[in-house]
Amino acid sequence: MDSAPELEEFTRAFFDFFARRDAESMVDAISKDPGTTAIGTAEEEWWIGPDILKTALSIQAGEMPDFVISVDQVVGHKEGSIGWVSMNGSIDMTDGTSSRVRSSLVLRREGAYWRIVHIHMSGTTSNEDLLGRTLTTAFDELIDLVRDEPPPMTAAAADGSVTIVFTDIEGSTALMESLGEESWTAMLAWHDAVVVQQTRTFGGTVVKGQGDGFMLAFPSSGAATACALSIQHSLSAGWSGVPVSVRIGIHCGNARESAGDFFGRTVIIAARVASAANGGEILVSHDVQASLAGAFALGEPETLNLKGLSGAHTLFPVIVT
Repeated sequence: MDSAPELEEFTRAFFDFFARRDAESMVDAISKDPGTTAIGTAEEEWWIGPDILKTALSIQAGEMPDFVISVDQVVGHKEGSIGWVSMNGSIDMTDGTSSRVRSSLVLRREGAYWRIVHIHMSGTTSNEDLLGRTLTTAFDELIDLVRDEPPPMTAAAADGSVTIVFTDIEGSTALMESLGEESWTAMLAWHDAVVVQQTRTFGGTVVKGQGDGFMLAFPSSGAATACALSIQHSLSAGWSGVPVSVRIGIHCGNARESAGDFFGRTVIIAARVASAANGGEILVSHDVQASLAGAFALGEPETLNLKGLSGAHTLFPVIVT
């Protein structure tokens, strides 16, 4: 175990970003690992997953008044690619009020940079008493903000087409009953964080959450399929030993976009394709198969009637290895 002055410097810089409410720099310091966790002072400040954490940092940075963080002591150590830091300091408000703040960070070297995989920061005064205002802390509010973020223009390709992906946890009702409400909520948070992170990684957009699943949009079928494979790989180990089986359906075509959502036959077909999939399976429509042009390994096609749609539809399973 070695002392780590570079991690101490990193920590001072991070809290300087925090005091300046520089959300972009704070977000850049956070790892993309699905297990990235943050714990704060408020009861609800228990966030798991980089997208939830990054959303929380961005939102709270905009909600906070002016303040100064005085870092009195920082002690950092590292062993290999893992480091940990303890910080002791104070938050001083412009009105003269002050509160002690303590933090511990676990960091991991990712390429040339250190990034935070766990942060615990708490103060001796509540957020409301110290800052004079309420901050957004509830997980449900944050995940709604992540899920409901309007899709950017890149959600559609240059020709106006879009690839729609639907995900859904198979047997979710039975799984919820077996886990109990508290464990179900924790499992769902883990699942949501994985899907959101992988969607952003592959250049897609979370259009909306639908209870135990998502509607996603991508500008290309290749990115959508790669993301679907990554989601299945990330979820394959299950949650705390509990298997979580997700079915995914993909279709591409033109769709009407309005107020951050997509509508039309393309969306309906994508939803029906997902409904036809089994747990752990990715099904793509014939249009997606054609646009992939052999870039992904596909299984034997199956011709099915899809609920509410005329004619037979040929679907292809993506081989998940």
